[in-house]
Amino acid sequence: MAIFKKFDHVGVVVEDLRKAMEELSDFFDLECQEVMEIKDADIRIAFYPLGSGQMELIEFQKPIAGVDPIVTRPGAGVQHIAFQVDDFQQALETLTAKGLKLVKGFPRSGAHGKVAFFYPTGGLDLVIEICVVR
Repeated sequence: MAIFKKFDHVGVVVEDLRKAMEELSDFFDLECQEVMEIKDADIRIAFYPLGSGQMELIEFQKPIAGVDPIVTRPGAGVQHIAFQVDDFQQALETLTAKGLKLVKGFPRSGAHGKVAFFYPTGGLDLVIEICVVR
């Protein structure tokens, strides 16, 4: 049985959230569904619905205390792909038992609930996030 229930979102790091939002609107006619600020981590996020998932534009104001810099590394581009899971704790245990390594500082609360990030593997150079089904 698959661990992931379904695709949730792709996280894209941007240097200037306002400018990126303007360009998504101007160039692609996409409308932002929600803008959120996570004050304790100095993160601003804009959410764009896309089909059955969404795209998050993420602007980091500074590194997050206690979290590996791989999550807040400078530069722009796709940062992670997130998948929903039915049972967060079971998925966490299964993935770590298979050898995936949790990013330092996770699991923790995210924009819409509990999240965990996993370091890229040798064959898949991509940060994977799991989140609870909304």
